[in-house]
Amino acid sequence: MNVENFINKLENENEFTFTLEVTPQAKADLGYLAQKIESSKIEKYIDAFVIPDSPFANLKISPILASLQLTQRLKTEKPFIITQTMRDKNSIAFQNDFIGANYFDIRMVLALTGDPIVNGNQKQAKGVFEGNSELLIKIIRNLNEGKSAGDFIFKEPLKKIYPFCSINSYSKNDDMLKVRLSKKVASGVKAIFTQPIYEIETLKKFLNWIDEMPLKEMGLKEKPILMPGFFPVLSYKTAYFIYYKLPGAYIPEDWLDKLKSASEKSEEEKKVALELSTNLFERMINIHKKAHIMSMNNYDFVAKLLKDYNL
Repeated sequence: MNVENFINKLENENEFTFTLEVTPQAKADLGYLAQKIESSKIEKYIDAFVIPDSPFANLKISPILASLQLTQRLKTEKPFIITQTMRDKNSIAFQNDFIGANYFDIRMVLALTGDPIVNGNQKQAKGVFEGNSELLIKIIRNLNEGKSAGDFIFKEPLKKIYPFCSINSYSKNDDMLKVRLSKKVASGVKAIFTQPIYEIETLKKFLNWIDEMPLKEMGLKEKPILMPGFFPVLSYKTAYFIYYKLPGAYIPEDWLDKLKSASEKSEEEKKVALELSTNLFERMINIHKKAHIMSMNNYDFVAKLLKDYNL
């Protein structure tokens, strides 16, 4: 599946479309990761891979180079979406990378502002933050029009680059969250990826908000596709991390209570976790046939889940 085939499938509301986050470590050789992907057979059930860009400001391998290496190792035709953060590069560096990646058909970019450096393992670094994710999306729009962020005009056009963005799935103030969503929609991105969702009402709320957006007033011809985040919780420890440590996401307290009670018996904990996550996924895809799956590289469960539903 090439990039345009993926985009066409993404745009078709009647087709299931799944992206899978793959998180390499700070290693040059990604053979260990390719082996996990191959053994799980997860590639059969997803439509694109997403490579994060130093999440939590921790050192990782370059998303572009990771995408190239995994493409070769897996011998896959599935496209890669690279995450890029404004934290680490200026506009010249981004444009240099996008030009080079264009040749290899790495043309889908999930634009982020970036996590604070103070939270990561590279505290000696200094953030660039030339702008936020909106500037990165603007840079991509300019490249698609054959011009740079500065005065340079391309003599040969690049193949189209598709910008995506992300948004928190939870806020204490719904009005503020809707305003942020409106700005994301107005930026002209192809898709909006959310942080993990654990309540069906949250998914319905986002879908309704996007449907209500005044596209013509925003100068848009089409609405972006929502990619709801799905992060299966397979233990009380993971639920605890999401509840207390993952910004912009909310896991219901009854999940915590059930998993904590079950955690005293490992088999019971696993059973409860699988039931909660499986039921959530089933309800989500019955409402919206798109999902961005984050699993902390736990591909076996995800592959089994997608296979069981014949997706």
